[in-house]
Amino acid sequence: MPALILIVTGLLCAFQVSAVTEEALIKNLKSRIHDLPKNQGSLIKSFDNHTQSYIYDQALAVIAFSKSGDKFNATKLMKGLKALQMSDGSLYFSYYMNGVSPYPIEGDRRIAGAIAWVAMAATHYQHQFKTDEFKIFNLKILHYLKNQMTEVKIKGIKTKAVRFAPHDIASTPFNENDVIALEHNLDAFSAFTHYGKINKTDDWQKSADDLKSFILQMWDKRNYHFWSGAMVKDGVVAKSELYLDNQTWSLLALDNNELKEISTEKALRLNCEEFFVKKDGISGFMDSKPSNRPSQHSFIWSEGTLGQILAMKKVSQLHSKEILCNNMKAEDFLQSIKKMKKNDGGIAYATPNDNPDFTTGSSVAGTAWLYFALGNINPFQLN
Repeated sequence: MPALILIVTGLLCAFQVSAVTEEALIKNLKSRIHDLPKNQGSLIKSFDNHTQSYIYDQALAVIAFSKSGDKFNATKLMKGLKALQMSDGSLYFSYYMNGVSPYPIEGDRRIAGAIAWVAMAATHYQHQFKTDEFKIFNLKILHYLKNQMTEVKIKGIKTKAVRFAPHDIASTPFNENDVIALEHNLDAFSAFTHYGKINKTDDWQKSADDLKSFILQMWDKRNYHFWSGAMVKDGVVAKSELYLDNQTWSLLALDNNELKEISTEKALRLNCEEFFVKKDGISGFMDSKPSNRPSQHSFIWSEGTLGQILAMKKVSQLHSKEILCNNMKAEDFLQSIKKMKKNDGGIAYATPNDNPDFTTGSSVAGTAWLYFALGNINPFQLN
């Protein structure tokens, strides 16, 4: 009898994993949509155990709906973002489901990267549905991001890059206005580049070139990885931490010609050496670690792992050979992350951990990124 129970349990687990399809993931995203008052569009609930919609998650859902051909729900979310946009083109980092934000009461949290993702989503929407409905909305965001660019001198080379945020946020241990994050500039680089491509305009090329210069300056040729950013006032590069998504998002955002300037296989190998985690029968990657010592945390981050999977697929195509990570293929990791499915059909943001920023709840980010990975969709590119 115990052996039979084990066999049945195994079959049930296998059925659960195989049931994670692109259609099921889109269905979960639809179930999270909440309409704003006065017919002002909709927001998507980021986590099943939180009460807010983060604009990054809103953007991910717009891209997922656009790629799936679901114009109805993509439009509802775009209308929601448009209703919340401020006069200078910016948006706050998150909103409650009624459209009210905890900011600026809790600080002027207008994070450049999240805002750039909204611009990326608007460009995907325009490209997919061949409509200019949100083109002016997108242009206002791009102008805001351009206004947030500041000159920085790194190793004697001058360029411009986007600040983390327009003002310092008192609740954090650093001054956001004096920090330039690589991650945010990858987002803005994609936003400028692809808006220009689909609208056949060179207006944003200079900004994109400046950001590309900054991005490539973050590449460490000796250690084969990207550093996380730099300080505005003195150009000092931040070297205390390594971040998974700095490596993967760089590989996804840069095109094949730009990637010739870095060692793509070695960049992926560093991720395998520094971020790989195997826990509770799931193989994946954690978010970050100190650059000079082991991490005190060990958990699997679904969103980041799925970015690694897409980066492995892209680099495999680039080199015309399968890239392995600890003897695992991208497809092996993809099947592993499916095990993080929650009861509602969404994907957990992380496996159990003691970091308050990484909930185990069902998440838009995990769900949308799994949709991307299943379809080999790179959200940093239009095709």
